[in-house]
Amino acid sequence: MTKKTLTLAMIFVFAHIAFVAPFVPSKNILPAGFGALSMTSMALVLVLAARWRIVDRILGGPDKSYGSHRWLGLFAIGGGLAHWALASPVGLGTLPALAGRGSDAWLIAMLGLIVLTLAAMVRVIPYHIWKASHMLMGPLFLLAAFHTFFVASPLALGAAPWTLMAGVSIVGVIAWCQTLLRKLVPARLVEVERATPFEGGVDVTFRSKRPMPKFQPGQFAMLGHKSMRAEAHPFTIAGGDEMTRRFVIRAAGDWTDNFVKTVKVGDRFRLGRGVGRFLPQIDSQRKEQFWVAGGVGITPFLSALERMQPDVAARVTLIFGIRSRASAGAIEDVERHARRLPQLNLIVLSDDRNEGLTAPRLAQIIRDMNEDTQVYLCGPQGLKNMIVRAWAMAGMSGRIYSEHFDFRGAYGMEHVNYIFGPILDAARHVKLAVKRPLHNAIST
Repeated sequence: MTKKTLTLAMIFVFAHIAFVAPFVPSKNILPAGFGALSMTSMALVLVLAARWRIVDRILGGPDKSYGSHRWLGLFAIGGGLAHWALASPVGLGTLPALAGRGSDAWLIAMLGLIVLTLAAMVRVIPYHIWKASHMLMGPLFLLAAFHTFFVASPLALGAAPWTLMAGVSIVGVIAWCQTLLRKLVPARLVEVERATPFEGGVDVTFRSKRPMPKFQPGQFAMLGHKSMRAEAHPFTIAGGDEMTRRFVIRAAGDWTDNFVKTVKVGDRFRLGRGVGRFLPQIDSQRKEQFWVAGGVGITPFLSALERMQPDVAARVTLIFGIRSRASAGAIEDVERHARRLPQLNLIVLSDDRNEGLTAPRLAQIIRDMNEDTQVYLCGPQGLKNMIVRAWAMAGMSGRIYSEHFDFRGAYGMEHVNYIFGPILDAARHVKLAVKRPLHNAIST
């Protein structure tokens, strides 16, 4: 976690505690604040899961939304557990007959959140089970909302925190309902028109019987088997028109291994719309760009090259790192575009020819670029890290764009302390701040 992220996390925690502080007794500030933190985080998780386009756009793409989704999930359980540990019934509640049920609802919600968190962190749990388990987030949120409004609480009906939680609950429920409705609308049914295998992968084109939604070069789509219940996986679109979509898919897991080995012409799949904010610029008004692809990381650049027209505008330098020509899907297409586009400077580096990208060579390539050149990275994390370090060392100011498709595995047990640490630190600081004036009052 970066210092900036840690600062934002602390602000997010303290904001909830400070917001409820004027409305509850001193001893209830922490439990109420952490309860509000958990509710807000759960609602935002549901909003991100609903995939509202404006939210994806603000955050920089669905992959960034998924990253925020995971951190908010940890805030939800961290705040919920802190609330559970510190809270005690106060007063009679909105409806005294339901106060006890409200406490039970929170217990069930917290146990459910713990299960969902473990399912996300323990990689041995199959992907499809993990993904299906997340549909339980809606019912758990409803239980948490029931607890918020009916448990015996010091928050007065209509007070600012109560009103905020009401608004948060409404937004969360709307987002969850939209997610359910989207599940009922099947993705576009497409058929395999062409499947060309290469070493370790397959270059596949799907055709639809009806025009498909437009996509921008660099976007990805969710692909799954034709059953509506089948799990879908994200793959970058390598090209296509309104009736077709092309993908270059490498075997990198159970689903893709099976797909690469068994896919054949005539097979039917379900394909989602193009999404994402990884958008290499291809018009003549672009700035100079530096594209770096590792293996099948070439796919977003394939669709960009397909649409790019020859011009004499800003240069585009493309480094394509491959293990060998036999394992490089679409290498011939990339070379064909390089011959067609005078603005493209293609550098193919093949491991089997001992042409790996070295730091000195990378520094030399960067040295010839404009300071504000834009960078687009798609490939292994090690390659991305090398480019980012070299870019910083060269003092370049151009923005770096990349996407992260490991939607499930972006955090693990090693990250938990980064989330729970700020929450526990915040609890200790606020607890001391509350106790100090009370102790002084008693002493005098």
